[in-house]
Amino acid sequence: MNQILGNRYEVHQQLAKKSGRRTLLARDLTTQEFVVVKLLSFSSDFEWDDLKLFQREAEILKTVTHPAIPRYLDYFELDASHFKGFALVQTYLPAKSLEEHLKAGAVFSESDVKQIATELLEILIYLHGHQPPVIHRDIKPSNILLTRSENRIDVYLVDFGSVQTLAARESGTMTVVGTYGYMPPEQFGDRAVPASDLYSLGATLIALATGAHPADLPHRDGRIQFEQATTLSAGLKRWLRRMTEPSLDRRFTSAQQALQALRQPTLEDT
Repeated sequence: MNQILGNRYEVHQQLAKKSGRRTLLARDLTTQEFVVVKLLSFSSDFEWDDLKLFQREAEILKTVTHPAIPRYLDYFELDASHFKGFALVQTYLPAKSLEEHLKAGAVFSESDVKQIATELLEILIYLHGHQPPVIHRDIKPSNILLTRSENRIDVYLVDFGSVQTLAARESGTMTVVGTYGYMPPEQFGDRAVPASDLYSLGATLIALATGAHPADLPHRDGRIQFEQATTLSAGLKRWLRRMTEPSLDRRFTSAQQALQALRQPTLEDT
């Protein structure tokens, strides 16, 4: 703590840690604002795929401008006696993740679920509308931040460490990533398309509605059997079933189509 990275970023606390990676909260000594610094170290278990994903996250964030997505600020190499690797700096969003809200016992109403779904679908419409489309590939409660004030909910999509563009996939540089329970079947097969993010979003909304991890719910023919664990309306259940269809042919094809169906008064399939 209180270490200065890149002669500019004073570390205040560690936010997350996993093999070869750390996420830190730091203060930018130039602007005096808090920022998030993600570190990738050349540790004993370092793999080149890790660096490829880390660099891709930086490159994608440079091209993304959306109020609900962290903004790219800086990228540099660290070569100190105690740490060798790379640092990615992005804006700090002072909000708790959906996972933290769930662990704290938060209960999400049907109105909450629909509002969160709407905001995230609008973010996906923006990302998938890029040329080539940007696919997040790891939508889950821990990668979605939420703030609530009176009747308003704001959500933010973070952690683009698994992000992929269709151009990269078609060039043969795909790397299988994602989180069990939230990953659609095609992602296990080294394939991700914009509708893959819809499945992950649907599974995330099921987690909010049931309070359970999707992998812990019963499954039949590859489908999450969530209906008995919620009090959602029949229309919203039907919509969530289509979001989480194992078969791409039966899932919504785009975030725009999913949003239009969500906004229908009866939530009828289109």
